Amino acid sequence: MVLALASALRLQPDTVRRFLGAAVVCDVPAPATLAAAGVPRYEADLWCRRLEAAGELASGSWVAEARDGYRALLTDVSDRPARRLDRLHDDDRPREKALHSGIKSLSDTELLALLLRTGVGDEGVMEFADRLLADHDGLLGLARSDLDALLDARGLGPAKATEIAAAFELAARIATATRRRERPLLRTPEDVVAFLAADAALIGHEQFWCLPLDARSCLIGEPRVVSKGDVDGTDAGPRAFFRLALSAGASRCIAVHNHPTGDPAPSASDRAVTSRLAQAGRILDVTLVDHIVLGDGGRFASIRRDCPECFR
Repeated sequence: MVLALASALRLQPDTVRRFLGAAVVCDVPAPATLAAAGVPRYEADLWCRRLEAAGELASGSWVAEARDGYRALLTDVSDRPARRLDRLHDDDRPREKALHSGIKSLSDTELLALLLRTGVGDEGVMEFADRLLADHDGLLGLARSDLDALLDARGLGPAKATEIAAAFELAARIATATRRRERPLLRTPEDVVAFLAADAALIGHEQFWCLPLDARSCLIGEPRVVSKGDVDGTDAGPRAFFRLALSAGASRCIAVHNHPTGDPAPSASDRAVTSRLAQAGRILDVTLVDHIVLGDGGRFASIRRDCPECFR
């Protein structure tokens, strides 16, 4: 016999198993009775309608063959290793833990599990979250993934993929909004790194910025993206760079680009670009203060400090 809820039990194991576990012990599994046993009423209504439509409930009562089939199916499911969420005390589950200990107490896996809500197939939600983080090299790699990459991940359909992408986009916009509240003072390479490194860490390709400054070394507006490239490099010509600096009314500026490889050591090309920018800045009377190369983990290189000859 093909059971109407067999596929649903594989796709939504926690939800359907809870319903069936309460339903098979009742001769007449009415929604009100199941709700009293702890099944959310909307779930009880939904699955009872599915059983009735499939002819597995007749006048509200079980068809014996269907009831026996679900009992066997639940026994088969219960023989599998317990999922991590099922092994946790109620107070240690992500939602409950967040409510009594605060959202900051949750691990990366637990936060992602809250967004995912359910597992996929035979995989519990905690195992699902762990796998996504492992497959994407951790939270940072997952945050860098665009929507198409998320849709390619096993178990992520359009709804969950867009929700995860939206969560990371909200975080990025909050960071931007926070930065816009005041004009940061960028007098040292460390100031620049503290200001821009978090944004750069989310970018999987090489990107080049112009940071226009006023005479007091305060940033004018937002960092301007000069160009975007792949991991092999980006075009950083003086014309595009100083067009942005001049349009902002800058008297000084800082060049910044990231190395997606994580190693901030300036290449020969980086030094050559710096020399060209410094020379063009002298002609235009817009001083190139520094060229910062951002790596990972807060590492960076200041070409003015490391290669001062590029500015002569």
